[in-house]
Amino acid sequence: MKISKISLFISLSLCATALIAQPGGKPAGNVADQSQDVVKNFDAKLLESEKVKVNPVLPTVDTTTKAQSYNVPNKVIAIEYQPPRMRPIAMAQEKLPPQYDGFAKLGYGFPNSPYGEAAYRFGDPKTFLAGVKAKYHAADNGAKIENQRFSILDLEANGTYFLDAGIAIDGKLGFNQNTNHYYGYNFPVKDTTISEENTKQRFNDFGVSLKLYNSTRTVADFNYGVGVTFNKYSDYASSSETDIVINANATKWFNEKHPLTLILKTDFSSFDTASAAKNQSLNNIYLQPSFTYKSDYFSIKVGGNLISSADVFYPKPDIEANLSIAGNQLGIFAGWKGDFIKNNFRNLTKYNPFVFSKLTIKNTDVTEYYGGVKGSVSGFDYSAQTGWSSNKNLALFLLDSSDVRNRFKVIYDTVSIFNIRGAVTFVPVKDMEVTATISQNIYTAQKEAAAWGLPSLDMNFGAKYKILTNQKSNTTASVRANLFVQNGVNIKKADGTADRLNALIDLSLGGEVFFTENIGVFLDVNNILDNKRQRWQNLPIFGLNILGGVTARF
Repeated sequence: MKISKISLFISLSLCATALIAQPGGKPAGNVADQSQDVVKNFDAKLLESEKVKVNPVLPTVDTTTKAQSYNVPNKVIAIEYQPPRMRPIAMAQEKLPPQYDGFAKLGYGFPNSPYGEAAYRFGDPKTFLAGVKAKYHAADNGAKIENQRFSILDLEANGTYFLDAGIAIDGKLGFNQNTNHYYGYNFPVKDTTISEENTKQRFNDFGVSLKLYNSTRTVADFNYGVGVTFNKYSDYASSSETDIVINANATKWFNEKHPLTLILKTDFSSFDTASAAKNQSLNNIYLQPSFTYKSDYFSIKVGGNLISSADVFYPKPDIEANLSIAGNQLGIFAGWKGDFIKNNFRNLTKYNPFVFSKLTIKNTDVTEYYGGVKGSVSGFDYSAQTGWSSNKNLALFLLDSSDVRNRFKVIYDTVSIFNIRGAVTFVPVKDMEVTATISQNIYTAQKEAAAWGLPSLDMNFGAKYKILTNQKSNTTASVRANLFVQNGVNIKKADGTADRLNALIDLSLGGEVFFTENIGVFLDVNNILDNKRQRWQNLPIFGLNILGGVTARF
């Protein structure tokens, strides 16, 4: 057995280590020192061996078919992306006419008729807008009919302030003065003379209003507004009325076309006259909810008008349906609604300024059913409607022949009204518009023999045409023509018998021409046929009257 050089080297190393580990580093007893120093480089070599060659062998292919089962859990992946940007198609637009901040008209007419009107607006449409306007018009026909004269003064200041939160505040301050005279005492025989002071009637109307509302579209498509209006109304005989109206409304839009609306309105009136023992009050509270559904072919509104007056509750309907038969060319509509109309001192005297202030104020309880057609065909916009209404406490007007000034008193009756009305608008050529309206009422009074003082037929035909005479200097010219027809009203004479007054046929022409962009002239010729009908008994209207002057815009 051969001992390799490595085994020999290891044995010698172990022996040397054992000897050196003795105490003192010397051999024990008398044994002589036999240590050897072996110095040799380590040189280990591996013996040659035969290499084993291994050839890889592929495994046997498994040709059997096995069914595989896959279980993929469902999962919705949220993908965020920007919506596509819609780009408008460029279309040619007509150039808008220039806008002016102010205008003024000054003129004079026959009979003895001064006229003045002016208005101006200023501000920034994004932050604050304000405007002022004033108008004065008077006429005096006393040379023909004693004390037949009138004057109207109208002043107004208004403004709108836009807040950053998309809220706007509107404010308005106004004053209107309407002066006329009871000249009916001298008709038809001129045998009485009354001083101007004793026939004068003057109504002063002072009003202020404030409204807050959203001026921009809200995120939730919710519109809202709240406003208050205050009016102080008085006449020349120390009668006065205070009116306060508070209106709050809210509308929620669904899919941008179905509005759900809620309106709450309070309307308070307090009337004080020297001829009455105590003040009269007429206070109404309205709650008006409604929902309107609109589609491409029809719309329907379902709502109500819930009214409280004098501690009595009156539920009223507010329903209307529209159906398109042939697109915009033909549609039909029908409705059923109810309301309270206030006959307070202010409303009555604005309708008939010759009313005696000794009166009783009441509500007219109205319920109406109506239906009709409307549409547009070949440039004609038309509508036709028929309806029937019940009117409890409808205001009628009777001349008080026992009063030397022939003033009117107000009486009330329940009156049913069958109505037929229609309207047509036509544009035969560019910048020309022709309109026609007609309304026929058939009254059936419960107590009275007729609906005293109320006209039953109104017809109005008009045409206006405006052209640009010089595009470079922006000078324009316009003309208009109107024909107004109204039947004579039913009256009760002093002996108690009924009669009917003559009809009105009023033909008027007018025009305006600008010689420069800012300066022009105007001329109006009214009642060309010199009709002297009596709108109110014993009070013939002004006959032919003319008004002309200059106009400025800036």
